[in-house]
Amino acid sequence: MPKQTISLCMIAKNEEKYLEQCLDSVKEFVDEIIIIDTGSADKTKEIAKKFGAKIYDFKWQDDFSAARNESLKHATKDWIIVLDADEIIEEKDLEKIRNLVENEKEFSGFQLEQRSYISKYFEGAVENHSEFEPIKQYPFYVPNFLVRLFKNNIGIIFQHKVHELVEEFMKEKNLKYRKTDSILHHFGSLKDENIIKEKAEQYSKIILKQLEDNPESARYNYQSARMFIGRNDLANALAYFKKAAKLEPSYKLVFSEIAKIYLQMGDKNKAIKYFKKSLDHNPDNPSPANNLAVAYMSTGKFKEAKNILEGQLKKHPENKALKYNYEECLKNLK
Repeated sequence: MPKQTISLCMIAKNEEKYLEQCLDSVKEFVDEIIIIDTGSADKTKEIAKKFGAKIYDFKWQDDFSAARNESLKHATKDWIIVLDADEIIEEKDLEKIRNLVENEKEFSGFQLEQRSYISKYFEGAVENHSEFEPIKQYPFYVPNFLVRLFKNNIGIIFQHKVHELVEEFMKEKNLKYRKTDSILHHFGSLKDENIIKEKAEQYSKIILKQLEDNPESARYNYQSARMFIGRNDLANALAYFKKAAKLEPSYKLVFSEIAKIYLQMGDKNKAIKYFKKSLDHNPDNPSPANNLAVAYMSTGKFKEAKNILEGQLKKHPENKALKYNYEECLKNLK
C-alpha cells in the first residue's frame, strides 16, 4: 500500500504571532498546507507563503464551519489534519499520528487531545508536568478531545457556526472515530487580553444568532448559558441551562452546571438537589457524585458525603479528587 498523504487545513486571520511556530512544527509531516484567510491585515499571508502554503481568500460569514469546510474543499491528499494557527504538535506525537494513518483500517477519524494552556487555575484545569520546551512554563491546561484528523474524500464536514465539530456529522453517517493520546498544544487562552475579549464578543454574537435560529437546541442553549457565565449574568445562565436540561437531560453535565450556579447564589439545598439529578443522569461519571459529596460536607452532612465517596472510590479508586475529599470527610468524622 502506498504511503498515505496528509493535507493540513487551517483558517486564519491576523495570526502572525503564532503561525510560524505552528507551520514549523508540522512542515516535515504534511504534504500540503491549505490556508483560508478571512481578512488578515498583518503578515499572516507572507509567513504562510514561506512554507509553500496554498492560500485562499474567503469572506467572513460569522460561521466557523463555513470557513473550515471551504478549507476542506481544497485538500487533495488521503488524510486531513485540522489545526488552528495557535496550535503546535510535538514530534513524538506526529510519529503517533503517522502510525495511525498508515496502519488503522477500521476508523475514519481520530480525536486528538487539545491542551489549552492557562496561567491561573480554574475548575477543570490539569497541572502541566510536560518538559516540552514551548509549553513547560505554563502551570495548567484545560483538556478537550476533538476529531482533527480524518480521511479525505468521504464527505466529512464541520457543523455549527461556532465551537464547530465534525463528530456529529460522522455519527450521522456511521463513520467511526476514536480517541488517541496525541496532543495539540494550544495557546489561544494566552493571547493578549484585548484579542481574547474581541474573540469572546465575536463568539457571543454567533452563539446568540444560532440560538435565535434554533431555540430548541440543547447545545445552543447550553452554549448561551456558558456565555452568560462569562458575563457574570447568573440569572440568564441559569435560565438557559434549565432550558437545555429540559430539552436534553443527559446533555453534558447540565444539571451540575445548574447546581454550581445555585452554589454561587448561596442556595446549597438547591445545589444538592441538582447535583443529585446530575448523578442520576450520569451514574458512571465521578464528577457529579464528587460535587454532591462536597456540597453535603459544606452543610455538615459528613456521613452522607462519606457514603457517596466510598461508593465512587470502589468504581474509581485512582480518582484524586475523590480520594482527597474522602480524606477530608474522614477528618471531620473523627
